[in-house]
Amino acid sequence: MTAVGNSQPAVPAPGPLRSDRLGPVGPLLALGNFAWAMPSAAAGTLLQALLAAHSETTKVADYALVSSIGAATAMVVTVTAGALSDRTRSRWGRRSPWMVGGALLAGIGLFGVGSTSAVWALVVCFAVYQGGLSTMLAAFQAVLPDRVAPASLGKAASLSGLGYLIGTALGGFVAAAFVTTPYVGLRIVPWTMLLAMLAFVLLAPDRDSRNLEVPRTSLGVMLREFLPPADRDFWLAFTGRFLVIFAMFVVAGYQLFIATDLLGLATAEAGEVLAVGSLLLAICAGISTVVAGAWSDRLGVRKPFVVAATLLIAFGSVWFIAQPSVMALRGFFVVAGIGYGIYLSVDQALMVEVLPSTGDEAKELGFLSLGNTAPIVLAPIAGGAVVTAVGYQPLFIISAVSAVAGAAAILAIRRVR
Repeated sequence: MTAVGNSQPAVPAPGPLRSDRLGPVGPLLALGNFAWAMPSAAAGTLLQALLAAHSETTKVADYALVSSIGAATAMVVTVTAGALSDRTRSRWGRRSPWMVGGALLAGIGLFGVGSTSAVWALVVCFAVYQGGLSTMLAAFQAVLPDRVAPASLGKAASLSGLGYLIGTALGGFVAAAFVTTPYVGLRIVPWTMLLAMLAFVLLAPDRDSRNLEVPRTSLGVMLREFLPPADRDFWLAFTGRFLVIFAMFVVAGYQLFIATDLLGLATAEAGEVLAVGSLLLAICAGISTVVAGAWSDRLGVRKPFVVAATLLIAFGSVWFIAQPSVMALRGFFVVAGIGYGIYLSVDQALMVEVLPSTGDEAKELGFLSLGNTAPIVLAPIAGGAVVTAVGYQPLFIISAVSAVAGAAAILAIRRVR
């Protein structure tokens, strides 16, 4: 495998390889997203439980440190791996080596998190996990623009979102099962990623031989191709995604501590409450993601669905602000889950349609993915500062405001309806 670059798009604009029929790609998109969402959801809670067991007094600061450095690593790796996969020549295609290699690295990293108690080692291992996961996802998410026609983007995004939601729900139950023994859970959960990427490569091989025609070029030219596109709609899409993901993670990133410290639940009871909440979110979001994706394809519009989704997330936060309780937390999971499901199914299609060029899909999607990873860097930092100063409840106010601002950014996009 060789990563190369040039001053022009790496390959011609995808034509007949983009099919209206999803075939095996559809269910494999669901499987692939399930396979990384499950360990990621479990790892977030298990990492918090591990740090709480290590030191109750420093758990918030330690979690902010570990998660922020991991997410910062993901920010750098996402764009780099995406650009390199765009320029890769391989008998297995542009994406497959990065998908499988990234999944293997992520598994090793998360296994390492479950094999140490030193904070510095946790920082390193979690960064390795996030780097491997980002490498895998940078290539995996490019499957949509590579191989799915515009008329089927909503359906494909729905299947991706459904897999992600089922994985997230199951991850909540896995976390609940191992919340008192987090080391064990962290060693077991990551290997679904590697199995799913191998299944994708074997069952839906990349038959696009055009990647072998990419000419070699100088390092300087390739480095210039790492620059983001200067495109108004592209950056509005980035801003909208950033704000919506921040709205979710400024709350979700501290969900175990919200349940224990704000609502007064014991750790085991909190794990059960979060598992039920994850199930409610998955059911509500699973239904809404399937319905919204199909409707957006049929109507040929994306923005109204995304805006409605962000407003529902905001409403879920307001509910908890008005009455902080276990019931209100479950209400947040239900209402925000419906919104999140709509968002997952349609946002991916919108992001593909807003891309300003062809041939650099993984790199450009990598930059858009910073709208996912950058708020994950900032949410623990901002959330930790807010919790330290005024407690957990204001996190929901920040979430609501951020979601509404994200809706405004999406509405301003001109190129996508």
